[in-house]
Amino acid sequence: TVFESTRSFFTNTIQPLRLQDISNEQIESNFIEVYRRLFYKYEEQKHLIPEGNLVEVKFEDFEQDAFAMTEDIYKKLNLPGFEASKPEIEKYLGKKKGYKKNQYKYDDRTVQLVEENWGMALKEWGYSL
Repeated sequence: TVFESTRSFFTNTIQPLRLQDISNEQIESNFIEVYRRLFYKYEEQKHLIPEGNLVEVKFEDFEQDAFAMTEDIYKKLNLPGFEASKPEIEKYLGKKKGYKKNQYKYDDRTVQLVEENWGMALKEWGYSL
C-alpha cells in the first residue's frame, strides 16, 4: 500500500509540477531507493534517540483506535496537556470519520518490487504480502 500510494502521489501530484522530463520508471526507481535509504538510516540511528523519546506504532493499529493510540503516545512520551487537548483531538478525529482510503490492486510486478527492494522493512516490522 505504501508503494502504490507513493507511486500515485508522485505520478499524479509531482509529475505535473516537474521542471524537467522524468519518466514514471525513473520516479519509481527514485522513491524505491529513497525508501531503502530512509529505512536503513532510521534503523541505524534510532538508538541515538534517548529512551522515552520514541514511540513506534503501526499505522493499522493507529487506524483502529486513533484516540486511544494518541493518548498512549502522550503517556509513553510523558507529554503534558493531553486532557486539555482532548476536545480538539476528538474534533479532528471526528472530521476524519467516513474517510475512504484509496484502494489499490497489487500486480505481480509490484509485489516483486516490494519484496526485492523493501523486504527488509517487511521483515523488520512484521508485515507480509
